[in-house]
Amino acid sequence: MSGIGTADSSDSSDSSDSSDSSDSSSSSAGFRSRSSARPIGITPEIFKETGESWFRGNRWPPQDLQAMKGWIVPPPLPAFRMAEWSPPHFAVAVMTEFATQTVPASWTSIAIPPPPDAAQTAVELAELMEIAEFRAAAMAEAMLQRDDIIGYFRGVLTFKASSHPWTFRLCHAAVRVGQFLVMHHKRLHGRARPSVVAPALMPPIDPPGHPAYPSGHATQAYLLAMVLAEIMPGIAWGEGKGGAKMPVTAADIAQVAGSITTKVRTVGNVEGRIRHTPLWRMAERVARLREVIGVHYPSDSEAGLRIAVQALPILLACPLVGTPGTGALARARLEWA
Repeated sequence: MSGIGTADSSDSSDSSDSSDSSDSSSSSAGFRSRSSARPIGITPEIFKETGESWFRGNRWPPQDLQAMKGWIVPPPLPAFRMAEWSPPHFAVAVMTEFATQTVPASWTSIAIPPPPDAAQTAVELAELMEIAEFRAAAMAEAMLQRDDIIGYFRGVLTFKASSHPWTFRLCHAAVRVGQFLVMHHKRLHGRARPSVVAPALMPPIDPPGHPAYPSGHATQAYLLAMVLAEIMPGIAWGEGKGGAKMPVTAADIAQVAGSITTKVRTVGNVEGRIRHTPLWRMAERVARLREVIGVHYPSDSEAGLRIAVQALPILLACPLVGTPGTGALARARLEWA
């Protein structure tokens, strides 16, 4: 599944289901969209009928109704298996649960502060001007992350749809829930993109057609990191032997977000504890590159982090995700056992 980008439209296409076995990241985060049509014409029968000099046409479905009776599953009829969900459509199903979940909280309780005032915005614009010099070195990475956030996280501890299908489904769910949440808050705050305020930034891509605050890529990346921290072995989120997982409390997020805003890295604080984990570093990288190419302010990324941390417990409580033994989380953990 893509981030907040053009490839989202492919998720609604039934043809994308046919690519479930593909590990390509050319579209929709690991799914190559290709046609699922199976043209069937009329083929000749194997033998000619007695007394006939031509081959009869062989149709599909077969016209022999007596034979067909033995090809139908008898009652009770089977249900659609959980393992048959394609990741993009499973993500949408999870989102419907997320939207109605009230325990431990409702998504409507997720809050972020308003965008910074003009004075702070000026400080952030100066930083964006400064870090723009990194564009040449980071452009290829930023462009791929634009539509394939999951593809980068798959490289932390290599996994793919065929090897870790439930992990893959949860990644899609995290990205889709993140998209749902940021669009709500973008609508509320309506912050213009940095280049509208400072045209000299001239982003190397057209800014997306929605407000800047909060950053969708930051929200999705941090939520992905935290979901994968619930699944993957400790080496991905600890220090080789297991360690502190991603922040999930209000106190944690206040400390982490505060250090992002002030650019002060205090050794020993919450951020110092988690900054040295591969998953967290990847999330920071995705968010920061959106600032490098000039389409987001640092405070947009911070707001995305705040949303992700508040969204995590709600997402994990969704029945499709958190039901003991049968939910996606339990199934995904078994893939790494």
